[in-house]
Amino acid sequence: MQMCIFHDIAAFEELAQPWQDLLGRSPGASPFMRPTWLRTWWDHFGEGELYLVTFEAEGRLVGLIPLRRIPRDGRWILETFGEEVTDYLDPLVEPGWEETVIHALLAWLTRLEAPGWDTLLLWNIREDSTLFPLWPGAAAAHGLTVHIERLTICPMLPLPPTWDAYLQMLDRKDRHELRRKIRRLEAVGNVRWYLLREDGPEADGAIETFLALMAASSPEKAAFLHERMRAFFRRVIRQGLREGWVRLSFLEIEGEKAATYLDFEDRDRIWLYNAGLNPRYAALSPGVVLLAYLIRQAIEQGKRVFDFLRGDEPYKFRFGAREVPLHRIRIARDRAAG
Repeated sequence: MQMCIFHDIAAFEELAQPWQDLLGRSPGASPFMRPTWLRTWWDHFGEGELYLVTFEAEGRLVGLIPLRRIPRDGRWILETFGEEVTDYLDPLVEPGWEETVIHALLAWLTRLEAPGWDTLLLWNIREDSTLFPLWPGAAAAHGLTVHIERLTICPMLPLPPTWDAYLQMLDRKDRHELRRKIRRLEAVGNVRWYLLREDGPEADGAIETFLALMAASSPEKAAFLHERMRAFFRRVIRQGLREGWVRLSFLEIEGEKAATYLDFEDRDRIWLYNAGLNPRYAALSPGVVLLAYLIRQAIEQGKRVFDFLRGDEPYKFRFGAREVPLHRIRIARDRAAG
């Protein structure tokens, strides 16, 4: 196996095609491991030294781990980056190469030619990922110590083949409430919903509407959407629409936007990223109804999973999601062992 390290941001473009090919061979990969997402984050928030670590074997890219090296509290940290906006940061590895890639990375870190480092932080690692259980044993084999911390959860909804079957999955009370909210909103009249899923003249206005409704949803979201964060979302949404994996959905009441979602579509999954709500229509639960429409459409399209991403908000479980823990893995040099 050949390991290479890239420090220049030009590597995002140089590696784009093999990177995309690796994504296609990695069924468990998330949209957050796309070069578009990570490059856009780096352009807007990147600090420290970039380390794009790649692993090649049998004439192809079989692993890629984006890291940065940054001083923090008097120590050198190597870490996956973008954790504040990136729900999953599992390294990208082709199935069958997991142990080989992990051991190659850790072997490099323990050699003299490796950069100075004290701690390797792997953020937002899903407990159900194939790499998660491999880190403790691999680290011990290289004389390193591991601490695993549960950060939060990422509720996921396995989708049945029909909408009726989905409704039967819900708790009786939740099923009744969902049906009631859909009927109540649809009774208002002149209600429609639609998806924007490609770049075009209407994209700029749709993105600004999404950001405005997201900020209107809560003071916390308004504070989160500072100008640099807005610039990040404008660019990544626009590029994702152009590449075909980003979607914006809107629900209108009497021609006025009442609710919106930003989600990602990738193979057999929908990844629900964030939402916005017009407070004027909060009593009609437009966010709940629009989410129900999105789930029903996903079922009709044959999707197998509706991923609510990280966070333990109660509404996710009322929609039938199941808990999957999300962890941070901290790997450090065993100083007692020298």
